[in-house]
Amino acid sequence: MSDGLEKFTDLENKVYRVIELFKAIKLQKESLEKDILKMKSHVDQLAGENDRLKLEILEFKKEKSLVKERVETILNNLEELTV
Repeated sequence: MSDGLEKFTDLENKVYRVIELFKAIKLQKESLEKDILKMKSHVDQLAGENDRLKLEILEFKKEKSLVKERVETILNNLEELTV
């Protein structure tokens, strides 16, 4: 009878360990899910910033082109004066 009770106690202890492991894993999962949500939010924020910077680069390229044309016009006018 004692042997049967020991086996039952061992089984009971194993079940409790499984329960504790399950609780720990559940907490880790919840924590990771929160981290994922934070990361997704950060990625969205970075994507928006990336889009804004792309537009800014395009504006700078347009501005550069306009400045280049104006400088070329000034240089051509100066060249005409020296000829």
